[in-house]
Amino acid sequence: MALEIVNAKETRLTDDELRMLAEIEEHSEIAKLDIPAFGGDVEKAYAAFKKSHEEFPKSEDESLVAKVNGRVVGFVGIHKLSGERGEMKHVGEVGIMVHPEYQRRGIGTKLLKAAVSLAKRRSFKRLEADTLANNKAMRRIAEKAGFNLEGIRRRRFKSNGGYLDETLQAILLAQNLAPAEHY
Repeated sequence: MALEIVNAKETRLTDDELRMLAEIEEHSEIAKLDIPAFGGDVEKAYAAFKKSHEEFPKSEDESLVAKVNGRVVGFVGIHKLSGERGEMKHVGEVGIMVHPEYQRRGIGTKLLKAAVSLAKRRSFKRLEADTLANNKAMRRIAEKAGFNLEGIRRRRFKSNGGYLDETLQAILLAQNLAPAEHY
């Protein structure tokens, strides 16, 4: 397996590669562990990926794409938070997906570790990964990449008539972050 991780900001993705990303994002197996962004609609996801990729050079967000033998098999994105007054610009929120046919091969862990390294180079101070509590694979990947469990948001999402918990995992990328004096 020849794994290649490319920076989507530095490498122009083809329309076919963007479609592959959309197919991963909306895959029915992925939907069992994550709320699909477009309800399973690959065309809407493709349009969103295409628009995002066109605007990407101007964005503060980051994205890495995993390819195996030239085929797109996964991705990780880092969305830079800002807050109303920029008070959260040091924080990145990560999302990661690997095509079900390529899971359990270490690709997700390698992608997330590469994202942590990229975030450090881009001066992020903290990365957060929110995931459904029942997504044990993502939770393990985050732990392998150095993330710690910070909390569980009980009954955060409603799905199929029930409620799902969400975990928050995070990693501090800078050791000298002074705590605020007012709590």
